Amino acid sequence: MEEKLFFNEKIEFTDGLDRTFVKLPEDALFVVDRKLLQVTEELKIFLEGKTVYLFEASEKNKNLLEVENIYDFLLEHHVSQTLVAIGGGVTGDLAGYVAATFKRGIPFNMVPTTLLSMCDSSVGGKCGVNFRGIKNYIGAFRKPEKIIICLDFLKTLEERELKSGLGEILKYGLIGDQQMLKDLSATERDLFHLPMKEYILSGLCIKSELVQADYEDKGKRNALNFGHNVGHAIESVLEGTLTHGEAVALGILAEIYLSTMKLGLDPQADQVVRKIMDKYDLKRTISAEAEKLLEAIKKDKKNDENMRFTLLREIGEPEIKVVVQEEEILEALTVILE
Repeated sequence: MEEKLFFNEKIEFTDGLDRTFVKLPEDALFVVDRKLLQVTEELKIFLEGKTVYLFEASEKNKNLLEVENIYDFLLEHHVSQTLVAIGGGVTGDLAGYVAATFKRGIPFNMVPTTLLSMCDSSVGGKCGVNFRGIKNYIGAFRKPEKIIICLDFLKTLEERELKSGLGEILKYGLIGDQQMLKDLSATERDLFHLPMKEYILSGLCIKSELVQADYEDKGKRNALNFGHNVGHAIESVLEGTLTHGEAVALGILAEIYLSTMKLGLDPQADQVVRKIMDKYDLKRTISAEAEKLLEAIKKDKKNDENMRFTLLREIGEPEIKVVVQEEEILEALTVILE
């Protein structure tokens, strides 16, 4: 076991699934992505005889109805102890929101099982659900008391889920780790043999530093939103047919275009990102209506009377709260629309 402190967030790295499960409380309620039981025999054995809420972890189920279902399950089983989320970002978001609100808060542990949740969504304390088709519109801040990362879970992932994680890794390279971006561009390794632990640690370090400086996301933490204004709009308009990371990668392409237009970002940044996306076969275009994407962007919770984006002045130099006009967004969307 390896324990790391990322500012005020303690994360344990474990070797082997069995060593992960022994770190968890026996009397907890386990909120678990159902599909994990099909690919992880050790988890199936561990959960025998325990209080377990299984659900299909998808964006369409990340809503208030599913929250109520978990509340009912908690009441039915008289659970007021720790809630443990085992799954990816959707599982962590949903369980975290329940832990933040049930009885005004109950203890919460997280075992992220996807690349995206390990490098990004498990830390920072944000949790929430979708509402009226708007991504993460209802939420709270709730840090887990314990986060346990076991890289063995990555072996259970399909190629598409690894690609999804790569979308967020690209973001971290662009906002804060230029060397990682160079390495990704230069490497000849395939997706299954990339140094994922290095990428996870880089993402955790960058995010934790920003969260420490701005926990409630009023300023510096906005840097983490790069690629997400457009990315969240894509998720909403396409109704979950793309993964979060796939949508963010597309959002990055559009927002790099805006960065070049508004802040003079070197166009080479676009070439570097496209090279990486081509290498790992990440989707670069979608079929969607620009006006619908624009309407979804207008509803983004990060806006005030203006539409505000995090853009890049240079790789590694994000600029937050940049006001962007409708016509500029529509022009940028042309680079990702078929």
